[in-house]
Amino acid sequence: MSVKSRLRGVAATGLAMVVLAAGCGSSGGTSSSATTAVSAPAGVSSDVSSAVSSAVSSAAGGHVVEIDVAASGLKYVKSTAAASAGPVVIRSKNPQSLGHDISIRGNGIDESGEIVTDGGVSTITIANLKPGTYTFFCSVPGHEEAGMKGTLTVS
Repeated sequence: MSVKSRLRGVAATGLAMVVLAAGCGSSGGTSSSATTAVSAPAGVSSDVSSAVSSAVSSAAGGHVVEIDVAASGLKYVKSTAAASAGPVVIRSKNPQSLGHDISIRGNGIDESGEIVTDGGVSTITIANLKPGTYTFFCSVPGHEEAGMKGTLTVS
């Protein structure tokens, strides 16, 4: 079995665990503000990582928000984004050779995706994102301070 096949197996197993965990919870009608950051194991291609993110989003009924890194410089392609409250997957593709991630904070949320390079995708999955205003940013030291940040509005 090749290393690539093993990594796909690990990613599929991790996906199954996330889907099962997403299905567990209270049936009493109360909502949970639990968060779960999901990223593929090191060495898994961005295609597999994208498939995992999409499957998790579909399983959770989540909304996918794309906030990609710009082709150059310390910035994202957009400085504002919007999402609906509930399950949300935030994805950020990085075309640069310099490492970047996607992070979010506000309203009790403080999550970061994996730092990626060269077409990799940094992903955050939040089980129940509440309405409000959040800051998205790159957590690599100095990047947010240099302006690599924006506002996510959840309604």
